[in-house]
Amino acid sequence: MFKKFLSVALVGVMVASMTACGGSTSTGASAAPAEKAEAVSEAPAEEAPAKPEAESEAASEGAASTDEAISAVAADTEGLDVKNLTLAYVPTTMNNPFWSAMMGGIKDEMKALGMDPETQLVTVDADSDQAKMNNFVYDLINQKVDAVILAPMDTTAVTEALQACADAKIPVINVDTPVDRNDLVESIVASDNYTAGVLCAQDMLEKLDPGSKVYIMNQPSGAACVQREQGFRDTVGDTFEIVGTSDTEGDTATTLPVAEDAITADADLGAFFCINDMGALGCVQAAAAAGRNDILIYGVDGNPDFMGYVKDGSATASAAQQPSVIGSTAVDEAINAINGKTVDKEVVVPVELITGENISNYDISDWQ
Repeated sequence: MFKKFLSVALVGVMVASMTACGGSTSTGASAAPAEKAEAVSEAPAEEAPAKPEAESEAASEGAASTDEAISAVAADTEGLDVKNLTLAYVPTTMNNPFWSAMMGGIKDEMKALGMDPETQLVTVDADSDQAKMNNFVYDLINQKVDAVILAPMDTTAVTEALQACADAKIPVINVDTPVDRNDLVESIVASDNYTAGVLCAQDMLEKLDPGSKVYIMNQPSGAACVQREQGFRDTVGDTFEIVGTSDTEGDTATTLPVAEDAITADADLGAFFCINDMGALGCVQAAAAAGRNDILIYGVDGNPDFMGYVKDGSATASAAQQPSVIGSTAVDEAINAINGKTVDKEVVVPVELITGENISNYDISDWQ
């Protein structure tokens, strides 16, 4: 398992790239206790491709220097009786091991702070329904929870629930998918999804010949998915021929027939780039059925259920997220917001590419 680390952006830098995608997955166990997040310097800028000019200009206008922007996040409990607090966890859905792993990080950090998650954490399952999520939030307000850790299904439709929390003076920590009205949340904690696409693209550029055919499985409705695809496209440029793009919602069953058709249509198809591991799994299944073990297949998440395919070579790589670190960091930010202490407006949790070449360095039985 690679060292847990994160960077804290004190201004509005990288919000658009700090989101993650949904998609149906098999159920999984909660993550093992997360290591405390440790701050390190980001990779040199020249290692990643330049972002669009407008985005670069915006970053330069508002960004703090690298040294100023990177620090460890920790809860400041001075003068606060944490045993009398109640936190709420409102994920997009609990039918995905990513969210279970994040909840594991939340519980572990609560325990580390002397809290009892069995009695001080309220968890709801919106089942990927924003209207249902909003109703849960209204109930949580009536229960007088002290803070809400929330990942929206719809970044716009969640606004009324966020406004209700603001009116009730209940701080919201926005995880995974940044909401439209970030003025209504105390902090945004999420993965660097643009870089996830960049890492997959860089690896593909090393392994696939120029001019090769590539098919993209995306999900335009998810901001994270859009950023992952953008990072991939910006990096590969016109090196490859993108022969098709399909919205398969990050779902294995939906992706499978699309991948089968793509393989049938192009006998010389070279690779699939998928916005998450469960979509990539559909491509793995299609390639296996067609006897095409030469096709490169990339996913994003670092889902333990997918890592076995990377290990045996059925899949090429996955840009791994750290959901437990996102969860533990969200707890720290929630405590600081409740206690009137400094809260980091944005926290970017890095991703790392796991390939067949480096997989032995990781504990693939669990999330990173």
